[in-house]
Amino acid sequence: MSEGMSSVNGVTAPVVIVPNPFPTDFSLGGPLDTNVANPRWGKTPEDYVKWFNGLWHTGDPSAWGPEVFTPNAIMLDAAGTSTGADAAASDFLLLFKYFPNLRGEVMSWSRNENEIFINWRFVVTKKRECPVIDKFSFQNGLVSYREAYFDTVMLLGYLAENFGSGNVVDYFMDRFVEELGGSGVLFLPSLIGTFIQGLFFWSTVPLEPPTGLTATPGRRSVSLRWNPVAGTLFYRVSRSNVIDGSYSWVGHTKDTQWVDDRVNPGATYFYKVCAQNTVPPEGPLPPDPTLQAPASLTI
Repeated sequence: MSEGMSSVNGVTAPVVIVPNPFPTDFSLGGPLDTNVANPRWGKTPEDYVKWFNGLWHTGDPSAWGPEVFTPNAIMLDAAGTSTGADAAASDFLLLFKYFPNLRGEVMSWSRNENEIFINWRFVVTKKRECPVIDKFSFQNGLVSYREAYFDTVMLLGYLAENFGSGNVVDYFMDRFVEELGGSGVLFLPSLIGTFIQGLFFWSTVPLEPPTGLTATPGRRSVSLRWNPVAGTLFYRVSRSNVIDGSYSWVGHTKDTQWVDDRVNPGATYFYKVCAQNTVPPEGPLPPDPTLQAPASLTI
């Protein structure tokens, strides 16, 4: 692939020449009835679809190794082109490296004499959907060609919403910058920075702080309640022993209530709750400017 610049009427834009990804000895695939059978999935196109669905249901990428592909197999999608069995498997496994909990489900499928078409989607765990259509060809029981149709921005938005933008950026850097294995026009080094900044600008916009925070004492516990905030994926709860002191992360929840059961009798506690529009963390968060005014309570 080569890259240059073109100017028309004073407007400058990148010019990209993408080489033909198909080697001279490449063959798209043969008739399904005599080429799809493989002990891994079975003898028929329907068997392959069931195997494919099971792979995405379990999230076990080990079945999608180089041994599934012909030596000169091609995987083609909006992100780029992979040529060869090792590259085809590597790009798939890299996805699970950064998103191990990624899951999918087949919605429908069809076939013609030489190809299988699978209409599937990533499992909807939040609000965003991401449909995909995959087309497969086979030679001697191995995948010789796979072409995926999906909206790239929709996919990246789905990954960011469910796994956090940090993982998506790391995935970009691994596949398309450090590895230099991506050949998609979207991921040229001159465009990737601008694209990522634009895609994830929304995640830096803070939500409104929750209102109506109340604290109710219990037996060696404190029950907190507050009003919901639109667009929130989870709420972070912080606590301090001094109203103007440093507040430490003590828990998070998707609900508008939370119980602090790590309290000491006779101690005074101050609480703050903030709304978050990213995925819940696995550890403490830094101070957040969207924290509402604290609620205080003496046990």
